[in-house]
Amino acid sequence: MSVQASKWTVKALKFKCREYAAKHSYTILGEFGGTYESAKSDKERKEFNRMLDYIKKFNKKGSTQKVDVVIVFSTSRFSRTGSTTIIEEVEARGAYVVSATSSYDPRTAVGKYMQLMELANARFQNDEKRATTIENSIKALLKGRWIGKAPRGYDQRTTKKEQIITINEEGKLLRKAFLWKANNRLSNEEIRLKLANEGLIICKQKLSEVFKNPFYCGYMAHKFLQGEIVQGNHPPLISKEIFLKVNNELSKNHSGYEQKIDKEYAPLIGSIKCPCCGGNLTASISTKMRKKFGRTDIGYYVCSRKGCKYNSSTKKVHESFEDELNKYILSDKVSELLKLQLKMTFDQMNKENKDTASSIRQNIKKKEKELEQVEINYTLCSDTKRQSIFEKVITRLEQEIKDLSIEYMKYNTEILNLDKFIDYAFSMRRNLFMLWELQGLEGKRKLQKLVFPNGFYYNKNNEHIEPVSINSFFELKYSYPTICDGIKKETNRQNNDLSLRVLEAGLEPAQLQ
Repeated sequence: MSVQASKWTVKALKFKCREYAAKHSYTILGEFGGTYESAKSDKERKEFNRMLDYIKKFNKKGSTQKVDVVIVFSTSRFSRTGSTTIIEEVEARGAYVVSATSSYDPRTAVGKYMQLMELANARFQNDEKRATTIENSIKALLKGRWIGKAPRGYDQRTTKKEQIITINEEGKLLRKAFLWKANNRLSNEEIRLKLANEGLIICKQKLSEVFKNPFYCGYMAHKFLQGEIVQGNHPPLISKEIFLKVNNELSKNHSGYEQKIDKEYAPLIGSIKCPCCGGNLTASISTKMRKKFGRTDIGYYVCSRKGCKYNSSTKKVHESFEDELNKYILSDKVSELLKLQLKMTFDQMNKENKDTASSIRQNIKKKEKELEQVEINYTLCSDTKRQSIFEKVITRLEQEIKDLSIEYMKYNTEILNLDKFIDYAFSMRRNLFMLWELQGLEGKRKLQKLVFPNGFYYNKNNEHIEPVSINSFFELKYSYPTICDGIKKETNRQNNDLSLRVLEAGLEPAQLQ
């Protein structure tokens, strides 16, 4: 189907497949597709995977009905990857694929050969189009014409004849950011805060990407150019000199420490924060310790923000981190009680979702029946005016079904093997620090992010870890009743162990000032 093809082509494809089924006396058990999914990839196609599950369900042992045939409009439209896997997946489930626009039988040797040739030809056509697209894109870039959406700070209007890119209000603020970096040597965090005061919200990482993008000084870099930089036709935000000056500032190391790339000695990077300025800490080994004493085993978490000289020994921080993780260990008896409570909570939470999902599903089926009837009327109708009305109704129903399907996916949530899932979570909690120690660098950082999603501070005065927030699962606490004057009362085992329904220290734990 060409790009200019009518939006009603999908209806025509379905009609052709139904016509083929009627001609060969096939009973249609289900219809799939029609969602405009690309055939360039097989594994990521939701409708194809849904169809495979459907065939597997009907063709299992003991089933009264069986799916024998999958009818497609054309084998070349069924897949454009050139792989035979998509056909083999269907055949492995007891069915075979036929084309409504071909006359061969894929169950014969000749028919199978023709089917595979159609798949290979579809892949060839797809690769040929891709090569042409890349070639035309490179030609456009070499002429100074940007392909794709212009970066932040620019407005863009592109037609076949011309491309107009202009600097917008955000661009004017980003120009200020470049000048602050080049002339005033401000840190990215300081620039981010100044931009926020002027109404431009941007994170430090995105700001760093802006500073490194040559587009802002009038040049273009693109993966199609394979490392080559070309001059663009768009207006530059800053001069080439300012751009180079900014990137020179970014490449400098202001900390006075030798930076290590792997940072195996400092796995808490990304989670530990500076108690003085609130920024994320990095880690270093002092050049002095290495050069004077030959020591490379003593690490420090340090703040790299200009003017902030905070640092903490990695050894002491890790000892405090171990103490903090050990706080979340629960006895087996308490764990069993909490497991039971969690199961009951999940069931209660999912009950409402299941009821809502069921209601939405019924509504979807109602809309689909209505759409099917309208499509039949549209196919049989020869009156142009009535066809126009049918088209509008079809468009509306398709959009309503699409919106309802998205809503259905939100509520149709179910946790499989819930008991095993909860058991695994508690076994992880029982050996949290040991699990952390056994991980590689990446695994450690994932685990600490899981427990402390917003990071934590390290208080050097009392050598304590002070989390910004804690994953609610690890924050689960417990209490047990005591008897006073013959009356049972709930009391905390420790003064700082509060009820599950009571917040600790306000919305967040207290932070260092």
